[in-house]
Amino acid sequence: MNEVNRSQLITLTEELRRLNKEAEKMYVETVRADEDYKPDFYGVVKPFAESVDRVRSEWLPLAKNFVQNEKPMHLHPSQLQQTEENLEIVAIKTFYKETGRKRQMETYKSVEYVLKQLIDALQQ
Repeated sequence: MNEVNRSQLITLTEELRRLNKEAEKMYVETVRADEDYKPDFYGVVKPFAESVDRVRSEWLPLAKNFVQNEKPMHLHPSQLQQTEENLEIVAIKTFYKETGRKRQMETYKSVEYVLKQLIDALQQ
């Protein structure tokens, strides 16, 4: 993987980590904490989901390429695919009270774990 792609992958991965943390904070501090919270689909949910989707769609091919070519320990293409699916869940379900807390918190942790593993592998 050339330096430009590596640098772009680091940037995209860090952006996904930031979005994942932002979603978790929103879920814990607003959605679950505010009894009267109602999701604003067009004002909040849709723009957030679109920003996650935009980064995610650029990130996945680069991440898969890196993992397939560099073969870092503890990272496999299937984990990247699962993380991409989990990011889709994060982008939407964060904003709805009906989303089960335990499962949603595990999803945030899972996404963070894989993204952190990728950053560590990229920086070696």
